[in-house]
Amino acid sequence: MQLKSQLDFDDLILGAKILGCGGGGEESLARSRVKFILDNSLSVSVIDPHNLPLDALLCVTGMVGGRSTPTTLAHIAHLSEIDPWPMLSATSLLESHLGTKIHTLVSTEIGAGNFLVPILVSARLRINVLDGDLCGRAKPEISISTSNVLGIPITPLAIASTVGDKIILQSAQTDQRAEAIARNLAVLSGGGVGVARCPARWSDYQKAVIPNTMSLAKKLGSAVRFARESNTDPIQAILTSIGGKILFSGILESFSARDENGFVIGELILKNTDNQEFKIWFKNEYLVTWLNKQPFVTAPDLICVVDAETGEGLTPWSDDFPTKRPIVVIGKKNHSLWYSQKGLEIFGPRHFGFDFNYQPFETLAIKNY
Repeated sequence: MQLKSQLDFDDLILGAKILGCGGGGEESLARSRVKFILDNSLSVSVIDPHNLPLDALLCVTGMVGGRSTPTTLAHIAHLSEIDPWPMLSATSLLESHLGTKIHTLVSTEIGAGNFLVPILVSARLRINVLDGDLCGRAKPEISISTSNVLGIPITPLAIASTVGDKIILQSAQTDQRAEAIARNLAVLSGGGVGVARCPARWSDYQKAVIPNTMSLAKKLGSAVRFARESNTDPIQAILTSIGGKILFSGILESFSARDENGFVIGELILKNTDNQEFKIWFKNEYLVTWLNKQPFVTAPDLICVVDAETGEGLTPWSDDFPTKRPIVVIGKKNHSLWYSQKGLEIFGPRHFGFDFNYQPFETLAIKNY
């Protein structure tokens, strides 16, 4: 897969916003990273999973945190920003700790911003970046990862902040414990920190990686762009590209969001012309839905919320939800790794505090509303 032109990156971001299920990093940050790559004529080496040697050393490079708020920014108000690229510092710190170079970077998830983190690090540090990820969509916690499902250790874990903090977490009893440590450091650092984690060989990683999701995002973005340019239906372009189903189509009735412990949490409610109601709960990403007050599609499946006219992916992180906006919700089954007992413990609705089990996507009465 080539990432050389503005159009290449535009298509990737467009597709990743949809597949990211509302999260996966902010588009504005993705755009600034793309601008830096193109303005400095940097090259990105995207490697297909089939082309990796078994002894290649990989790690996950990304960002942890939520929106910058007055509360989080107050923690660093008296400090100077000395590191504008903490994801680079975290990766270099992990390499220094290991005493060896990383061969290939892995994205923690699909998302406009968090795809561009390892891509930027790839361009800056001349490291390969893998065409794949460890979630198949976006998720709110780094512990929600196929690496966790398959037992790849999350530590040693390197953390770097914009104010110059550099930390190696040597060990953690669980991935959730490591997530809590990184999340709290993000809150104390203005809202986000750079993180590099899960160093392991490709022989350990190959069963955990969901392959070619970067290519899928770029292909999806191209399809939606072509549909817009040719005045055809972008919603159908999405359905065809990813094999998804329409879960609901309606008008936004209400939207609420709050910042809490480094997450953006809230819900949105849609209604259609038959007065049916569709509710979505999010924690950075869209995770749980109800159809007419009954539990419906949930994580680990994909819940993609898009504008009904343009197919643009919508996010609770910005001002995407004016009342009466026409919206389509598209669902898709995730990778099979997530449907093991451990996968559902990590990423099913009970993990987020809901008192009901995951319902298999293929058993639900999805009527393409």
